Amino acid sequence: MTQLRTLTLEAPGSFSLAATVLSHGWHECAPMSWSQGGACFQVMSRFGDEVRRISVSERERSGGDRVLLRVDVEGRNVSREEVPGVRDDLRVMLGLDQDLAEFHELCRSHPALHVVPRIGAGRLLRARAMSENVLKAVCATNVNWTQAVKMINRIAQLGPVFPHFRSLNAWPRCREILRAGRDYLIGVARIGYRADSILRLCAEQLSGECDLEALDDLARTIPTKPLRKRILALRGVGPATAGFLLSMLGHHDHLSIDSATLAHVSRTHLSGRRASRAAVEDIYAGYGRWKNLVYWFENWITWDTARRLIENAPTSATRTKPASRARSAPRGKAARRVSRSSPGPRR
Repeated sequence: MTQLRTLTLEAPGSFSLAATVLSHGWHECAPMSWSQGGACFQVMSRFGDEVRRISVSERERSGGDRVLLRVDVEGRNVSREEVPGVRDDLRVMLGLDQDLAEFHELCRSHPALHVVPRIGAGRLLRARAMSENVLKAVCATNVNWTQAVKMINRIAQLGPVFPHFRSLNAWPRCREILRAGRDYLIGVARIGYRADSILRLCAEQLSGECDLEALDDLARTIPTKPLRKRILALRGVGPATAGFLLSMLGHHDHLSIDSATLAHVSRTHLSGRRASRAAVEDIYAGYGRWKNLVYWFENWITWDTARRLIENAPTSATRTKPASRARSAPRGKAARRVSRSSPGPRR
């Protein structure tokens, strides 16, 4: 028998659960999921040796400046002592403690991104454990997104299951991935050459040679340049993937440039002319510490998922007041990243 414990989590008034969960493709990757009909985010999490099914939905607004989230924690022997840990994990995963006031103000003067504050967007969904984010990002390198999701979900099957639901797995620990070995990663998960990087990262994490979970603490204490250097030292992580992980850690001042970035800049800013890396840097330079986030959402608002949120958003500012008139963006703007080294279906 499973037990259900319900709690309430407060989010900023500028927050939208749907816009955050759908901000890139992580919600398609186990152990996360999104129910469009129920407007519910779900993740399988581990607490000791037990697997918990955590479901999050927006409940109501509190005085206009806070959003209340309903959180259901389901599993065997769910104790009251787990509640603070669940809250802390969700605050990280949903970016609830990030101050986006400056970013939203910047968006209001952007010809396209003025809708971002209105729909409560701006945060990037992530896994609580950086080891999970890194391994998934490596799987999403140099491959189309559909294949990346398949790879990631097959690796997720190595994790323990939620009681009575054999298809609901928590993310596996490094030891469990190593136990499955190269044969599973190549023959079943079909991750190809990435298997060597995944196994090396897992082995180094277990041995203490590297500490992927320490990246969160480092992100709060060191500048972007040395943090990027540490991330680039990880097996299987290239410049574009490092840029995505930096943004996941709250460092948006380094552009993640890959073929999708160049295509976006060519289409959006250069009237179809071929974009160079130097041109990309110049276009987004004016956005300073927000440039990669601006680029990401500049691209994201063209997806069908974002368009639906925009169409259904209230016209009056119930979250954050949009600019009455969008001014043109100064030279040196915009940023995002998806494609070959980042998670993001173009839908």
